[in-house]
Amino acid sequence: MNFKRPLILSLVLLFGIMAVSSACQSSQPYTYKIDISPYSKYINTESSEYLVLLNKQHTSGENYCPPDLISLDGSLTLYGKDVQLREYAAKATEALVLELHELGYTDIVVTSGYRSYARQQSLFYTYIAEERAAHPEWTEQQAIDKVLTYSAAPGTSEHHTGDCIDLISTSYVVLDESFAQNPAYDWLKDNAHHFGFILRYPKDKTNITGYSYEPWHYRFVGVKAATEMYEKGLTLEEYLGK
Repeated sequence: MNFKRPLILSLVLLFGIMAVSSACQSSQPYTYKIDISPYSKYINTESSEYLVLLNKQHTSGENYCPPDLISLDGSLTLYGKDVQLREYAAKATEALVLELHELGYTDIVVTSGYRSYARQQSLFYTYIAEERAAHPEWTEQQAIDKVLTYSAAPGTSEHHTGDCIDLISTSYVVLDESFAQNPAYDWLKDNAHHFGFILRYPKDKTNITGYSYEPWHYRFVGVKAATEMYEKGLTLEEYLGK
């Protein structure tokens, strides 16, 4: 008698069931702690305008400014500073941060949103000057190459879209990889897509995004696209095929 075929068939069925189970788990609905109804139309947008790609290869013009910028409530930002975002991204951010606070992550706030071309230019050249000061033996190009691993040249920054945020902890107001040690990060990386956000610069995708790991940087794309990217492990570049 041939026992191999039933055994193989059983294994195939077992792994098939496991795969279906895993897929079902990944698509389980999220139970919001806050009343999500005021934010539903914003987070669930499927407009392609929230999938605009800005990176080292896809740039924006110097005079571009999103037409629908609004300011976040100061209670959601670091020290109450003015942080602007496009309307849909702003409403989604409000929902995300309120949810974090409701879950007990009350130290998490927004520190950056929209940046103009001029502001990004100022930051970029400040970083170059800092690298030159820290490494006097470096050439200008070496300093620029270093800065380009963690900061965007003017015209290539996602912050110019008005659709991304930098989150920070009020107990440690420095943007670095230690944000990944904050308990809120574990929740964010697995749940931000329910609010339409993706972790924009993952640790294992630096060769694709062109930037170092940024556990604090989240991009609004809408729940549908964010969920697809989350479940398939895709960056925005991979999702758009660019």
